[in-house]
Amino acid sequence: MQEQNGKTNPNEAEMLSQLLEIQLVEKRSEWKRATSRYRTFRSLGFAFLFLIIAGALFASFVFFSRVNEERPVHQTSTSSATAKP
Repeated sequence: MQEQNGKTNPNEAEMLSQLLEIQLVEKRSEWKRATSRYRTFRSLGFAFLFLIIAGALFASFVFFSRVNEERPVHQTSTSSATAKP
């Protein structure tokens, strides 16, 4: 910057102000992209957790249904026990 008797040129001050404004706009766009990236990663994390929990629930359902099928069925024959003397 050129100084004339301790004062800056008004055109230079305006130019500096415009350059700072442009730089701030660029920084804001970078922040928005970073925020968007963070939201994407967070959404993917929640989707992954949902899939893990859904898979665990499905696996437990299959496991317990197979265990229930393999369990011996106890038949209570009260009518045959009372019919014999």
